[in-house]
This record gives sequence, structure tokens and C-alpha cells, in this order.
Amino acid sequence: MITRLRLLSLVIAALAFLQVSKAENLDGSTQAVGNAEAVRLYSEAEAYVSNMSEGEYSYDYLQFYWKRAQSNVDRIRRVYPTSPTARALDRGDLRLGSYSLDYFKNNVLYNLELKRLASFDDVNCAIFLYGRNESRNDSRRDAALASIAEVLARRQRWEEALRFPVLPAHHRLLIRSIYKIAAYYGASDIKRRIRSDVNPSEWRSDGFDELDAEGIALQGRPRAELYEYVSRHPVDEVRDAALKGVVEREMIIRRFERSRVSFRDTIQTTHLPVMNTSLRDKIPQVAARLYGANIDRAEPILEMYAASQGRAPSPEASAEAQSAYLDFLYQEGRMDSLASYVRDNDLRGPTRRDAELKVIEILGEAGERSEAKAAREAFASEFPNDGDEAALAEFEGRIRSTTDKFEAHRDSFADLPISDPCVLAVAIMDWSLSPTRSQRGATPWDAVVTRFAGGFLDLPRPKSAAVGDASSTVKPY
Repeated sequence: MITRLRLLSLVIAALAFLQVSKAENLDGSTQAVGNAEAVRLYSEAEAYVSNMSEGEYSYDYLQFYWKRAQSNVDRIRRVYPTSPTARALDRGDLRLGSYSLDYFKNNVLYNLELKRLASFDDVNCAIFLYGRNESRNDSRRDAALASIAEVLARRQRWEEALRFPVLPAHHRLLIRSIYKIAAYYGASDIKRRIRSDVNPSEWRSDGFDELDAEGIALQGRPRAELYEYVSRHPVDEVRDAALKGVVEREMIIRRFERSRVSFRDTIQTTHLPVMNTSLRDKIPQVAARLYGANIDRAEPILEMYAASQGRAPSPEASAEAQSAYLDFLYQEGRMDSLASYVRDNDLRGPTRRDAELKVIEILGEAGERSEAKAAREAFASEFPNDGDEAALAEFEGRIRSTTDKFEAHRDSFADLPISDPCVLAVAIMDWSLSPTRSQRGATPWDAVVTRFAGGFLDLPRPKSAAVGDASSTVKPY
């Protein structure tokens, strides 16, 4: 019996040796079959990379096939290691498209993953644009951060907004931007949470109480509650915010009435909500109640309200008052007066600049595309550093239009004449909040990423091997 078992073991060992000699590849194939399969895998991988280019396909689609190209290369090396193709890969004789194998795996696929994530949706795209230059610290980049925080908060993505990674210098702006939305929409839990984390000195200097006052006004809560809140925070800035909220609310309601746009209990604009529209304020009486004997301080806000009702402001009036009057002219159909307003009233300095931007915005809203373009180009010639602001103003008008509705297509945002990625981030976020937003066809975010980060040359490697492996490996399925 023992002899038979020994003989059987020898036979099995011999057969195993013969099988290994016959099948020299990991999948059990012969050398000839393995060589042919290695050639096929490489040819397929090379075709994926050479025949599929950035800009012609979405990053999601591109990544799907380029990661499979890398998978083919990995399979050749693992399963057919003695094939001529595997040896050529090891020597560096073969490439994928114009890329060396190491660069493709560690640089191209990693950055392709970043681009795919950036093109996933509107918020990701705006975050990508905001992060193009992390060392920037200016008002345009601050505006982009505030816009991103607003969109996240408006979509109830509070945790993402609160954890959004920013430098310490920008953290207070982030928190205030989130709190503003919580105050406008009455998100009490978020307000309490933020209040517990903000020290009292920053709370006062960053104007959180003012946001609460403005929110109470916009929500149309009982005015006794508003007056009581102001009495508990008896500072001029809180009074200003309360009156501003009341005036903003009334201006929006009257604008919709003038435009004959139907609404019910709530009006949602791009940035401001108006609730309980049945409550209408008598602005002079509210101002008198809020300011008492100090009513002169309310004059700039009251002048803005009067301008919105058709009283032309003086040339020295604030930019807000000029803007309100220009909007009144548009609502009344007085486009000729609108076009000549800045010149006829001899506006100067920053007030003139802001008024001209408002005119561009209104022309965009009115669907006067050729006139808006001419005004934008004239503005850019006069203010060479502010051409992006003019393009943004025109775009803001277009997305607000109810007669010439803006519809986003694949290249709509990439084709905007805006060169600063942070300004474009603001445009994208404002569009995403617009009540009239509309999109058709392919999503427009791939084209934006291609415009601002196109190409795969001279790209950085991932900071860790784990990240590199995750971005270059196909998950099993």
C-alpha cells in the first residue's frame, strides 16, 4: 500500500512538471498563445490611448478606457512575463500614446482622476476652479468661496460646507457665508451650532447679528419680532440690516408685480428668498420705528427704495440707489433712458463703474445680446482690469431673463469671455441657484476643465503611492 502511494505521488509530480513545462504563463496558456495574447492586449491599450483624446470625450468616459489600457499593461506583465511584449515593456521600448509607461500610470491617470472629479457636477467644477491657485488671496477668490459655500448650504449639504478645506485666513469668510444662508432660511440648528463655535469678538466684528436681522425681515416674520430683536441688539449696523432686509423684500415683490410674474407665498431669486408675501411693509414707518430720532442714518437705504419706485437719485447717491433706479427704468420699458443714464447724470468714479455694469446686466436680461456685447466691450476698454466683471454682469442678466432664457449646453460656460477661474466659479454657482436654470445635452463641466487644465504634459505625481494605485487601478467587478 505504501509503495503504491509513493508511486502515485511520483506520477502526480511528473505530470505537474510536464504541465508547467507545457504552460509557461499564469493563465495556463502555451508560450505561443500567451505571446499572441500579450500582443493583442498591448495593441488594444495603445489604441485606447492614441485614439481617444481630451476634449472629444468626457473625462469619465476617457478614464474608463485609459484605466483599462493600464490594466492591459499590468496583465501582460503579470500573466505573460516571458513574452516578447512584456520584455519590451520592461525595457521601456513601448509607450502608450505619447507617454512613457511610468508617466502614464503615475502622472496621467492620477491627474485624469482629478479632472474627472472636477467635471462631475457644478459644485465640483467650481471647487476645482477655486483651487487652481491656492496661494491667491483676493476679493475675486473670496467671492468664489462665498458662492460655493452658499450653494452647498442651499442644498442642505451643511456638513460639507462646514468642513470645506480652506486656509485659516479664509475660515471666517466661509463660516459667515454659511451662517447667512442659515439666517435667511431659518435653519436654527445650524445657527446654534455655528454660534457655539464662534468667539464673541468675531461674532460682532463679522456681523452675525446683522445677518439674523436681515433674515427675520426677509422671512416676513411678525414685525414686532423684528423690532424686539433690534431692541436687544441696539447698534446701528443691526438697524441697517433690518431695514435693508425689509426694503429688499419689498423691492423684490414689487418687481415681480411690475413684471406680471405670478407668485404665491414665496419668491425665490438667485440669492434672496422672500417669504410670507402677503405681509407688506410701509417702509417710512418701519424706518421711523427702527431708527427713532436717528432717522438720518437710514437715508441711503431709503434713497435706494425711493429709486426703485421711480425717484431719480442724485449723482452723489450710492451705487445701490443708482442700480435700483436703472432696474426701475428697465421694468418701465424705458430702454433709451437706461442706455444714456450714466452719461446724462455725469456719474463718476466707482459709482459710474458699478452703474455701467448694471446696464450691461440689464441688457443681458432684456435679451439685447448685440447691445450687451457692445456695452461689455466698451466697458472692458475703459476698465481693462475689469473685463471679467463685465462678462459676469452680462451673464447674470442672461440667467435671470424670463423672455430670453439661458440654456446651458456643452460649451456654454467654457465659451464665456471670462479668463479668471474664480470669476467663472461665481458664474457657475449663480447659475446653479437661478430659478430659471436649464440644461440640455452633454454636461458643460468637462469643457470648463479642459479649458483651464487641458493637456497631460508636465503633470505632478500623486503625493502617496496609495493614491496613485487607486487612480490607476481598475476595481474588480
